[in-house]
Amino acid sequence: MREEGKISGFQAMNYAISIVLATAILFVPSITAEHARQDAWLSLPLAGAFGALVTYIAVRLALRFPGETVVQYTPRVLGPVIGKLVGFIYVYYYLFVAYFVQREFSELMNAAYLERTPMIVIIIVLTALAVYLLYQGLEVLCRVNTVVLWSMIGAIFLIVMFGIKEVRLEEFLPVLDNGPGPVILGAVAPGSWFGETTVILMLMPFILATDQPRMVKFNLLAVLILFLVLQMIVVAAVGQFGAEQAATKLFPTLALARHVDIPELPIFSRQDAVFMVFWVAGMLFKLTTFFYAGTLALAQWLNLKDYRPLILPLAVVITALSFHAWIDIAELKSFSGEVFPFAISFVQFFLTGLILAVAVFRGIRPQPGKGGGT
Repeated sequence: MREEGKISGFQAMNYAISIVLATAILFVPSITAEHARQDAWLSLPLAGAFGALVTYIAVRLALRFPGETVVQYTPRVLGPVIGKLVGFIYVYYYLFVAYFVQREFSELMNAAYLERTPMIVIIIVLTALAVYLLYQGLEVLCRVNTVVLWSMIGAIFLIVMFGIKEVRLEEFLPVLDNGPGPVILGAVAPGSWFGETTVILMLMPFILATDQPRMVKFNLLAVLILFLVLQMIVVAAVGQFGAEQAATKLFPTLALARHVDIPELPIFSRQDAVFMVFWVAGMLFKLTTFFYAGTLALAQWLNLKDYRPLILPLAVVITALSFHAWIDIAELKSFSGEVFPFAISFVQFFLTGLILAVAVFRGIRPQPGKGGGT
């Protein structure tokens, strides 16, 4: 059930950045501005701090059992019954994020570019590509992701820099006019996305043994990079559109990209097309990652020797769920800000922290042959 290939700590860090950025880059500006208004930029440091705490807990737990996934060691830590139940929660968590990503992707493509294309067709195409990548293996996926990720960050940087002259500082005033409450609410959703770096709980066994001890630093660096990139976008969106418009736009980042227009340098016009190429690739990698984690987790939960027979059946299941779980894009956006963050934070923070605390208290270490603890 293990991958033959191994990935480096740097590749794992890039992977953590990519899976968070693919989703957060679209929704964070509007969700934070909806709650915090002109103080949206103050929400990101809080979200980053929460993300750093969650990723630290997850990596410390993963390093305690470096040769196993969370589904494998949880029954030993919490007991066979409770451990199996918690393991299944992780299975559903990974698959839930996967079909949530499917729907996010199809909604944007349907709203912005492919209005006449049935949503189910978009979902099926994306899922088919994810299944293909899944059969290629984790190592190949990580290598391609590294190139795509830094190209995407470069495109975001250009979008922000070309529009910086239109940022109006008065849009950020008055500071904390409504107190700290809205700022905290604005940090909830991005904080939960930062916490998606807990996918390390399924990936740690496939990271080079020489790089595993450095994964705390790698993952915390991933959170820092995510914070800087998302902060740039939030400041650009609120500064250019104003808090009210930034909050009501479905995809503020795409609007920023379309806003770029430099007659003297036509090669840098239509940045939205460049951005979308990298975003599509990022969403594909994110779907593949969580689909892989969910499929592998279910196979281990069922004590199967190979996860591959589950790929196609689960692809059908998550496709059906993504199509029927939400009525329209308005409901999806509302879910993204009001339900999704709390649901996944329960797994990321509470369950992961509970498993680590019990493992430390009981002094539980890896089984012989599964690698040493930290």
